[in-house]
Amino acid sequence: MLMPIDYLQRYRNIKVKAGKEDEETQSSRLVVYQVKIGKYFMMDWDADSEERKDFNTVTRGSRRNEWYRENKPKILNAAMGKGAPEDYELALEWAVRAGRISHASKGTIQAFADDHLGIDCSGFVTNYLIAAGKMMHTDRTVRNTNAASYFSPQKAVNDASAIRPGDLLVWMRGNQVKRRPGHIAVVQSYVPASRLGGNMQVVEATGSRNASPKLLDSMYKVEHIHRAGVGRSTMILEVKRHGRSGSRVSVMRY
Repeated sequence: MLMPIDYLQRYRNIKVKAGKEDEETQSSRLVVYQVKIGKYFMMDWDADSEERKDFNTVTRGSRRNEWYRENKPKILNAAMGKGAPEDYELALEWAVRAGRISHASKGTIQAFADDHLGIDCSGFVTNYLIAAGKMMHTDRTVRNTNAASYFSPQKAVNDASAIRPGDLLVWMRGNQVKRRPGHIAVVQSYVPASRLGGNMQVVEATGSRNASPKLLDSMYKVEHIHRAGVGRSTMILEVKRHGRSGSRVSVMRY
């Protein structure tokens, strides 16, 4: 089984191809730079939004360019905050090829990634499920699957002792799924007993002000378990995360 934290590491090991001029031989050689994706990025299609400006910066290209045409769908996924690790590799390689990163180096490529690229919560979860063989990949699935859409009473885990790696946490408002925005994360491990520092390790992309980086693994503390029953179609956990109590989550298994 592909563990969530192992998939997270792929976003921390983005490999970007770039040509490097050798002054002695007056020739160019291929160099691979390693950077990471660590910013939270939720797409806002408003023409004046910073996210739309970032999207335009990353995706601008000519249909006459064969390499760009071939890789454009993956570049678009990354620019929307919905990419797999390999999509970010191509988006950053395009930034180098198109001259948006001058004098390519680990530092300049990382700076461009930090300025213009990131990932949202459902982008990470959807790509994890695809990589784990639990979902089929289509660009439509990657781009249009939001956090709330993962909530389904038929897929709920309603016994806390049965929670296992790869289960999903879907955020709730009261006893209903949270929307606009919702949130979703993946369980790395869980111990059904109180532990100093928390008893559930979770991997997520989050905009939480107390999370750094924004794509990370961290410990949650399960503070209360509300069993499924009257008024609740699923078990709901109350958890403390990033220093704050009060988040309510349902557990789903895909």
